[in-house]
Amino acid sequence: MALADQLDIVIPTIRSLDFLEQWRPFFQRYHLIIVQDGDPTNTIKVPAGFDYELFNRNDVERILGDKAWCMSYKDSACRCFGFLVSKKRYIYTIDDDCFVAKNPSNEDVNALEQH
Repeated sequence: MALADQLDIVIPTIRSLDFLEQWRPFFQRYHLIIVQDGDPTNTIKVPAGFDYELFNRNDVERILGDKAWCMSYKDSACRCFGFLVSKKRYIYTIDDDCFVAKNPSNEDVNALEQH
């Protein structure tokens, strides 16, 4: 079974996800679970071409009901909801302000592949 069939990438965010363009060569074949932190009326933009689900506080309350209080918001801990809804064997998580590292030869480092 291919890793793409076994792994979700969870991203907590408060902003549009333009940073994903840097990660496209490494992340595009994976399913993204994006959990919006903060105000659910704000619009989060995800670059075209990614397979993703976007959840916000309203979804947490709808899915968890009276247990929604257990999901912290405003501190990136909302990623825990992404862990909860993932159906995959493995989960990789990254913050919305993480950028692709470079090796000494100035080539992009695929951090996901190294885990």
